[in-house]
Amino acid sequence: MRRVSAALLLTVALAAGAVLSGSLTGCDRAEPPETGTATGTAAEGAVGGDLTPEQRRELERIATLGYIAGSEPVPSESGVVRHEGGTYDGLTLYSGSEESAAFLVDMDGNVVHSWRYPGFKSWGRVRLFENGDLLVITEDYPHLMKLDRDSRLLWEWNKAAHHDMEVQPDGSIAVLVSEEATRPYICDGKPFLTDSIIILGPGGKPLWRTPVLEAFERSERFADWLDGRLEPGHTDPLHANSIEVFIENGRRHALISIRNIDTIAVIDIESTEIVRTVTGPWHRQHEARFVESGRILLFDNLSNEVQSRVIEYDPDSEEIVWSYTEPGFLSKTEGAQQRLPNGNTLIVESDNGRLVEVTRDGHIVWEYINPATTVVDGEEVILGIARAERLEPDFPTAWAHGEDR
Repeated sequence: MRRVSAALLLTVALAAGAVLSGSLTGCDRAEPPETGTATGTAAEGAVGGDLTPEQRRELERIATLGYIAGSEPVPSESGVVRHEGGTYDGLTLYSGSEESAAFLVDMDGNVVHSWRYPGFKSWGRVRLFENGDLLVITEDYPHLMKLDRDSRLLWEWNKAAHHDMEVQPDGSIAVLVSEEATRPYICDGKPFLTDSIIILGPGGKPLWRTPVLEAFERSERFADWLDGRLEPGHTDPLHANSIEVFIENGRRHALISIRNIDTIAVIDIESTEIVRTVTGPWHRQHEARFVESGRILLFDNLSNEVQSRVIEYDPDSEEIVWSYTEPGFLSKTEGAQQRLPNGNTLIVESDNGRLVEVTRDGHIVWEYINPATTVVDGEEVILGIARAERLEPDFPTAWAHGEDR
């Protein structure tokens, strides 16, 4: 599958999308109906997520369940503790769990620039623009905001954005959002949380909504995919945690990771239908990304409950073609990776506050330990790292040194 630049089709007529009322409670799953009828919608009024205060408090609680500030005792060394030849050199952007900040560091661990904004306990995914602006998903109070290089707020979108977003070539933003839904065949008709893909304009105005649950229901091939996969009583039965938008056969699709059913899915954003589903030897995965030849690179958090790994999976042959792990490598709650242009892989061991760049043969050529610490149960530990990204060597950074003012 090949990513190319294309404008999002926005010709569907205005349709309203209401968010259902009621609190979120535990529930059991009944049998699904034979068909679904929901559709994707265009325009701001179609965007769900206007939760009541009670629902938002529950969403905040669910969003932070299992996510930890850190777990490893503070080591004698931090920052860059290993730097050998063969690295893909560039600045690294990362955000820390339990810290309302993002940092841009060089290959020696020097902080080139940082962003901070008060009022939030932690940041998740961040995306950097060439002029120093930063998109931020906050985790403790899930929403999306854009800051300038000096951490001044440019705009914010107070819907329940979570986990991941991606800036498109046309400047639009694809973001995952939690919404409330009800179905007679899920939770005995009681409200539960589900996910939608929202397309925002460059200034944060909603343009399009593609509900993930409805995409399953509308798909002839995958309408029964959820049967037996949803955990009874779970108020967040899908829990999408990554998105990657691409163009295939002239259609705008999204690759998403759906954690709580151990599924990777491809969704046609415009028709609101599932195009493909993939399951494999992973459990509670994060950060599904396409790499060469249609293979999928992902962070397998709990494949055997005691160790994590990063795997490259071929969905056609159903084989793992590459993997990385090491003794003690474990991140139960989060994790991410990035395939670099030289073939190396940057890996985020989130819970332990550690970044490693590894070669194709599994050799660590660069290692970074978060120098920030926190206290958990009376013990000082390394602060976790939510996400990280290695920038290209020629990424513009004159703004970080005040050279373009």
